[in-house]
Amino acid sequence: MAKRIVLLNGSPRKNGNTELLANAFIKGAKDSGNTVTSFHVGRMKISGCMDCKYCHSHPGECVQKDDMQEIYNALYRADILVFASPVYWFGMTAHIKSAIDRMYAASYKEMPITSTALLAVYEDTNTDTIKPTISQYKAMIQYLGWKDCGIITQSEVLNKGDIEGKQSLTDAENLGKSIQ
Repeated sequence: MAKRIVLLNGSPRKNGNTELLANAFIKGAKDSGNTVTSFHVGRMKISGCMDCKYCHSHPGECVQKDDMQEIYNALYRADILVFASPVYWFGMTAHIKSAIDRMYAASYKEMPITSTALLAVYEDTNTDTIKPTISQYKAMIQYLGWKDCGIITQSEVLNKGDIEGKQSLTDAENLGKSIQ
């Protein structure tokens, strides 16, 4: 049965390594008959959560009216959520983190999401650099009760296109294909 997938790309860089990795995943997912809605949150206007508690009395609704509204609409129809981000200071970008924090409003209206995946790229040659990002991702999905479909990471990519020819692109496409 086809799945409805939402992908949040936290990179502000157009056509960068994160986007190439995300596109490989999207290709595989679509090849398997799934629908994918992709948001480039790194280029959207999404403010951080204000902890105003408006969502407590208005289930699933946030007082802030910005680009996150479009994402909420997709999240309330999604089966799978994929996070794609470059690593900035040992974690996902502030752009994707703002979207994640704003998902707090969704905790008052059930999302049908059951599974998730992480796609992450980073410049460093030290593979310990990715560990905090993976740790945050795993803690988040454990709290939400979501199943991990897979984690694809790629080190040593800084400049646009550095990911070309890397195994991670094939791995991301295969991960997308495996979702059915």
